[in-house]
Amino acid sequence: MVMETEMLELEQTDRKMIEECFVIGKLAEDSADLPRLGDDLGKAVSYRDFNGNQAVVFYIQPLSREPEKLQSVLGKSATEVYISFDDKNKRYLDRLGYSKEEDKISFLREHFKNRLLLFKPVLSYELKNSRYHYNFQIILDEKLDTQVMGNSRFYIPIPTYSQYSHQMFESRLVSGKPIELSSYNHAMEIPEFLICGDFLYYIVDEKGLKKYKVNQNHNLYICEKPEAILRIPKPENFERYLKLGHKDIAFAPIEVTKKWIDECNELGVSIPEVIKSRVKDSPKESQTLKKVPTKKNIEKESTETVVNESDFIQRLDYLARKKKLRYALDDLYNFHTSLKTSNFTILGGMSGTGKTELAMLYSEALKMKEGENLLFIPVKPSFTEPSDLFGFLNPQTGVYHESEVGLVSFLYNASINTNKMHMVLFDEMNLGQVEHYFSDFISILELEKDQRTLRLFNQGANCVQPHLREGIPIGDNILFVGTANFDETTRDFSNRMLDRSNVILLEKLSFLEAQKYELEDIENLQDYENKEKTKVNNPDAEITAKNYSSWISLKKSLSSLEEYELSILDSLHEEISSYDSQTGVSFRIAKQIAHYLENVPKDEDENLFIERTTAFDYQIKQRILSKIRGHKEQIENLVGHHDEEYLDGRISIILSSENRASFEKSIAYLKQKAKELKRNGYTL
Repeated sequence: MVMETEMLELEQTDRKMIEECFVIGKLAEDSADLPRLGDDLGKAVSYRDFNGNQAVVFYIQPLSREPEKLQSVLGKSATEVYISFDDKNKRYLDRLGYSKEEDKISFLREHFKNRLLLFKPVLSYELKNSRYHYNFQIILDEKLDTQVMGNSRFYIPIPTYSQYSHQMFESRLVSGKPIELSSYNHAMEIPEFLICGDFLYYIVDEKGLKKYKVNQNHNLYICEKPEAILRIPKPENFERYLKLGHKDIAFAPIEVTKKWIDECNELGVSIPEVIKSRVKDSPKESQTLKKVPTKKNIEKESTETVVNESDFIQRLDYLARKKKLRYALDDLYNFHTSLKTSNFTILGGMSGTGKTELAMLYSEALKMKEGENLLFIPVKPSFTEPSDLFGFLNPQTGVYHESEVGLVSFLYNASINTNKMHMVLFDEMNLGQVEHYFSDFISILELEKDQRTLRLFNQGANCVQPHLREGIPIGDNILFVGTANFDETTRDFSNRMLDRSNVILLEKLSFLEAQKYELEDIENLQDYENKEKTKVNNPDAEITAKNYSSWISLKKSLSSLEEYELSILDSLHEEISSYDSQTGVSFRIAKQIAHYLENVPKDEDENLFIERTTAFDYQIKQRILSKIRGHKEQIENLVGHHDEEYLDGRISIILSSENRASFEKSIAYLKQKAKELKRNGYTL
């Protein structure tokens, strides 16, 4: 349809949202009011000469709600039709054998008879006359059974929420957490109904849901008035009345939805009441099961002592020296920054470099206690599937039998002690096949933090432990660390795992450096003791989750990277992906690098503990080079050749060409890989 009034062009974001909406309609009736574009004026299907060629033009009358912005911004009326040409819907028409038909007009009229069409609006802007044409893209159609459905003139869109169970959906409504309606975005009005599981939800007051935008996601909504949402079981013959179900949306005739509204008003239960009755009616746990603590059992946190990040790092260094653990200071700073910014941190290196000791040292600096908020899991070669970590549900008794490692109980306790930091240490984690036994965790690490829930069994399964039924949320108060050796006795990490981890390869200090540390230890420890009494605040204070999170900048954007850093990442991606199209520098990795650089700690004078160029060097080594492995013929040109001396490969050439940084760590890593290629013919 053509706009009659002059109109400014829509913002690109609004236009994109409108064109992602779903509307249903039918072939328009022949009428003199139809736009005069065809040769047969007033015909819903007709020929039109277009650039010297004949095309078929046809009109669709909308029968459901259209994007709100079409009306509020463009002023489109509900009676205005959509127009399109056969060549614009070629894919849809080809499925019908349209191209083989001689009388295309008759064919379309016959096909569209008694059919509903699901389509997306397509807007074309005519700059000359400052007006819009309302076009459309047909998605699918459905024959209308008038005996069952009648001949409704209007249909109500009903989105489906399918990410979680109805219990989790209701919990998110009450707690005000966002829900995502994948096929219903902010260009539309607030929906009148929602479907989740076996229930229909009626939004009595449109203020019950609010459009919620974050990170350019226009499909999120939050509930502000859960008491304004009523729930009933799906009415009788519910699916029979739904039309054109596609992805997570369907449509119901308005005559039927009016009956559903009456049923909801009479029998519906508000969401807060649903939650109350669920708690009341929960079956009692078996007497053989341990009593499980809840948030109500947890004492309120006493007034916490805040420790600044600089004091914590000094505490970490002091503990290392006191225990005579030999770590370069940059390794300590790097490990700390990695834990702040990575879902998972892997400590690798030769045996005896202190990988496990470093993780335990960090937990001690946080004042963690093993058996309370520190869990040490020695991985066995026999670990082959997730049940080795978590356990299993007995379908006959409904009892969940936890694995002997105790991970499930630990994670649950972390989920209810939200202001207490926790750490899980998987020791020698690649003795088993990580991709197998760790698969559930890898999937969780892919999700946004507010969506990370560990599900131990299918949602429909019967379990007598109520605290496990909805899964266990994995919060920001848990640090995951793994140690690994890289030799012939261990398994490789998959790229999928490496993509979500910082891989830190600890290097042994030279004996001369170690001797230097020993000579300095007494002086440094005494200096720290003096500072404890005068400058360092609260050396024995436990680091709470709130305190820890205050050290973390949430910024994770490419805008944090400097131009030369982006240029290097582009060059590395081009070279690496040229030898393996499935490897390279993804946007995920680039943003993680930016996040790391934003979180390098600073001292009291705002000086970085790690120079930015050094931090960038660490990230290239840990995030990118760790995934380069294979046979000599595959990767020698990338990593370089080592015979009498090292000859640069493509990557070291890129790094060496940048005058602002030496990339000492990354190039040393490449030299080591070149030596492995020379010695073994492959790298691990």
